[in-house]
Amino acid sequence: MEKNKKEFIKKLKDGIEELNISYSSEQLEQLWEYYLFFIEENKKYNLSTITEADAVIKKHFLDSLVILKQLNLEGRKRWLDIGSGAGFPGMVLKLFLPGDSFYLLDSSAKKVNFLNQLSYKLGLKGIDATHGRAEDLAQIGEWRSSFDYVCSRAVASLNILLEYAVPFLKIGGLAYLYKGPEYEEEIEAAQAALKTLGAEVEEIIELDVPGLEAERYLIVVKKTSKTPEKYPRRAGIPKKRPL
Repeated sequence: MEKNKKEFIKKLKDGIEELNISYSSEQLEQLWEYYLFFIEENKKYNLSTITEADAVIKKHFLDSLVILKQLNLEGRKRWLDIGSGAGFPGMVLKLFLPGDSFYLLDSSAKKVNFLNQLSYKLGLKGIDATHGRAEDLAQIGEWRSSFDYVCSRAVASLNILLEYAVPFLKIGGLAYLYKGPEYEEEIEAAQAALKTLGAEVEEIIELDVPGLEAERYLIVVKKTSKTPEKYPRRAGIPKKRPL
């Protein structure tokens, strides 16, 4: 196990350095602890099919961290990760942005249980995992229009995802949405959703994740005006009848 740990941390360190992100040995240790707990709990909960050390480093950890260079890191931010699953990207970003507040949202109770156990295990403060659906929580006063940043990875196509994400943002807030090579068609199909919800695509960034062949893009969406109160529509409707 000690040999595995050394190897794991070296690969992680090399990848983070390639991303040009500053890190501490404590953060590398935390990611190792994260990996061990994730592997253990995955046997019970089936959190992800990606479990091999090398793949976890590239496809989960580095893929979560790659957006750090795109962020404005001034001041403390309030984040929401929609469909956080096993904590990618929200939990990983929290380790590198300890001063920011993170809310991890997932509709699976077992995943939320895992996230809460993990944050306790890693001794994290200012992070909260909640079991629920975006459509319900976005209608609640303290959640709606209260976040600086929303992030989401592999949850839904853009026209659906925008209806989940935009209502949570403050005006001027940004959504960081991870997408694959089909992002242009998704943006085309999301024009009505952007207009209806009061948002616009601010930037499209090609991401380069060390060791990952797959094309990755970050769609940065800015909330420009108040979202009409009827959005998001009730649970299940955005997916059935996208805007």
